[in-house]
Amino acid sequence: MFRQPHLPPLENRAASRGQARPLAMTLAMTFAMAVAVAISAAPGAAQAQNTLSVATWGGAYGQSQEIAFFEPFAKETGTVIATEIYDGSLAKLKGMIDGSGTPVDVVDVSSSALGTLCKGGLLETIEVSSLGAGPDGGSVEEDFLTGALSDCGVASVAWSTAVAFDRQAFGKGEPTEISALLDTARFPGKRALPKNPRYTLELALLADGVPPESVYSELGTEAGADRAFAALDKIKDHVVLWDKAGQPITWLLDQKVVMAAGYSGRIFRAAVGDRHIGVLWDGQIYEVDAWAIPKTSSNKKEAMRFISFATSPARLAEQAQLIAYGPMRKSAVQLVGKHPIINVEMQEFLPTAPENFKKALKFDDSWWQQNGEALSTRFAAWASQIEAAQAAREAERKAKEAAKQEPVSKAAP
Repeated sequence: MFRQPHLPPLENRAASRGQARPLAMTLAMTFAMAVAVAISAAPGAAQAQNTLSVATWGGAYGQSQEIAFFEPFAKETGTVIATEIYDGSLAKLKGMIDGSGTPVDVVDVSSSALGTLCKGGLLETIEVSSLGAGPDGGSVEEDFLTGALSDCGVASVAWSTAVAFDRQAFGKGEPTEISALLDTARFPGKRALPKNPRYTLELALLADGVPPESVYSELGTEAGADRAFAALDKIKDHVVLWDKAGQPITWLLDQKVVMAAGYSGRIFRAAVGDRHIGVLWDGQIYEVDAWAIPKTSSNKKEAMRFISFATSPARLAEQAQLIAYGPMRKSAVQLVGKHPIINVEMQEFLPTAPENFKKALKFDDSWWQQNGEALSTRFAAWASQIEAAQAAREAERKAKEAAKQEPVSKAAP
């Protein structure tokens, strides 16, 4: 039967300003009610003769899929969707599909997992012709964004790492280009960056003027790696490193930093709760999620019908109106309007909106797997130096404060 996934409340990233919690509760409650109504309203669900098992993520993302894909597909086709929530890990996914007894017919996977599973021979080949024609009878290949279609998967949405900033910190003009990340003269203040060479080194090169299409070829050379670390050294006294996804946006909202490289979905939730938060889409680094069919699926034909349905422009647009992930079809982006609950124009917050996507870089996980060891070692040493210097400055600050608070002894008569 059609199984409702867990419905945890959306995360609060702006509690310090009292903004995000009411919004998060409203969104989560509305999602839950919409899913409940959709399930109970699906005509003939109890009598459905076909069930499709779909493995996907949970949370707000899974809720948006329930509303935009699963319930409408069941209503239109009579095929009931049974969802299997997983944590996104490759090991968990392999365990779900590597065996003849698997119940999973369709999987929602990251681009890195898609590549690994496809190379391992665990996924079916996708026939692009099964996706139907593009708008006005045009080519479906031309309608999907570059890299969306692969041998074993069809990308549905993109999410990204982008730089958010505090509008209040820059009274003389807001940053409009990624180069602002390195410009502490015009845009003074702390920057929150990932404590990880991935994303951080790409951002450094993008901010230093390397075009997106050349970032990985540049980073793969000794001179390019030196250039990335030299760029980071320019701002080393202004960098705060984060290792938990919620930290950069929390620090930005608490005004501990003026710029923060963070995940686009979290930036959206913060920005709609606090309009002082701006987004620098120039130089964003995006990743995609894709639909794929395990070779062990017992319902491959219906699985392909679902993927075609779920990646149609109208379905992708409906999902993007519920959650700030960018559709991977150009025609779908054009259809996206306001969020049905909070009345916000969603195109402003979509990674794949034309204005936001002009200088986007597609993250290359396979490149990092092949080239990342030496860079990771070098970055770890750099990060240790940054944190040691910050700890020394903090100790010095506390010592000065303590000295000011010590009572002044009177001189002996």
